[in-house]
Amino acid sequence: MTTREGGSPGTPRTFIRGVPHALPDGEQLLWEGAPTAAAVATHVFHWKLLVGYFAGMLLLWGVGTEHVVGSQAFLASLLMRLGASVLAMLIVFGLSRAIAATTWYAITSQRLVLRIGMVLPMSINLPFSLLESAGVATFKDGTGQVALRVAKGNRIAYIALWPHCRVFQLNNPEPVLRGLADPVQVGDILARAVSATSDASTRIERSSVSVPRQDPSSMPQPVGV
Repeated sequence: MTTREGGSPGTPRTFIRGVPHALPDGEQLLWEGAPTAAAVATHVFHWKLLVGYFAGMLLLWGVGTEHVVGSQAFLASLLMRLGASVLAMLIVFGLSRAIAATTWYAITSQRLVLRIGMVLPMSINLPFSLLESAGVATFKDGTGQVALRVAKGNRIAYIALWPHCRVFQLNNPEPVLRGLADPVQVGDILARAVSATSDASTRIERSSVSVPRQDPSSMPQPVGV
């Protein structure tokens, strides 16, 4: 959060990180944060599965190769395959760090803001009035995500959201706050904020679901937007 002097003399203005415009008068910043690179690598790119895949492919090659084990041809081919595997993993971790460094989520008293984009940064504003539902999911490592369902007629382009969206939801992309260190707390803040701007008949349910597999496309339980 950045606070600057603006408006009338001596009046502090609140800015969301990376967003050039200050929050309107009366709108409060309730929470802001970024995904962790480790969580992105684990639950978006599934680096552990990739390591297992490359290890399995190397094992299959080692069993079926015609090269004599220990020969120059064998070592050259092995080093080439190891190099390609290491390069792929470096790309995964590099992308994870880049996503974490260029992403900033914020919850205000009126809306959600997603500051995303590695190449072309953009700010996506989601007023609470456009949210149909939301849900929080936690993983075994304690990190998690908050998935959002936008009301029909307010479609956001999948390519603009990726990877901050649910997998395979191409026709109706659902934004996701990924890689959160404390997803339950973020879900509770969002639920309270929505409740405060809704009429008294709006029901707010807060819950979380443990996802045993590292599957970011798993459907979370509603937290009551």
